[in-house]
Amino acid sequence: MPRKISEQKRAPKLRFKIVAVLISLYVHFTGFFTRYIMAGSQASADLDKRQRVIYAFWHNQQTFLLYPYRKRGKICVLVSSSKDGEYIARALPKFKMKAMRGSSTRGGYSALRGLMDIAQAGYSPAITPDGPRGPIYHAHAGVIYLAQKTRLPIIAAGVACSNKFAVNSWDKFQVPLPFGKCAIVYAEPVWVGETDDIEESRRRLNDYLNNATAEAKRLVGDKT
Repeated sequence: MPRKISEQKRAPKLRFKIVAVLISLYVHFTGFFTRYIMAGSQASADLDKRQRVIYAFWHNQQTFLLYPYRKRGKICVLVSSSKDGEYIARALPKFKMKAMRGSSTRGGYSALRGLMDIAQAGYSPAITPDGPRGPIYHAHAGVIYLAQKTRLPIIAAGVACSNKFAVNSWDKFQVPLPFGKCAIVYAEPVWVGETDDIEESRRRLNDYLNNATAEAKRLVGDKT
């Protein structure tokens, strides 16, 4: 009986490792054969090069950013504690990124506290503000609180790929295909002061993400 239980425990771990390797190989392959276009706010682009920032992008676009950001270093991505999140968490180190498990909606305070600590350690947190369960394209306030507490700017990125397919999930999760174009559009940086209104800042971030995504789609000819 103990041996059987041990084998059952090893099986999921092995599956997670194998899938993580497959994700890495696939994303590196598609990324190598994709033409990337960087556009949008020069202020955000300059901040991204000079200091720690908070990256924000919609949940269904996250796969598009793994390859172009693989050499940035010191990026920590907030990843859901779910079983699906385990695959992403194990794949991230293959792109020189760190994963922190948690959610901005479930156990939100502990996730916020962890991201504050990781930012203090010199990492740039990366968050999907409509994750982990939506509603799609609706930013939750967690990323705004994080920016307020850390005093780091939020760099909102809209991403679109001309060659992709969408999964039948709540966020219509997008998976890139090779031999296409991918546009990454930076919105203006969002700074959140100690006395700034959280809801107003959240709405501004939401608009920035949607506008940047619309521009990214325009640049690659995505009419979906």
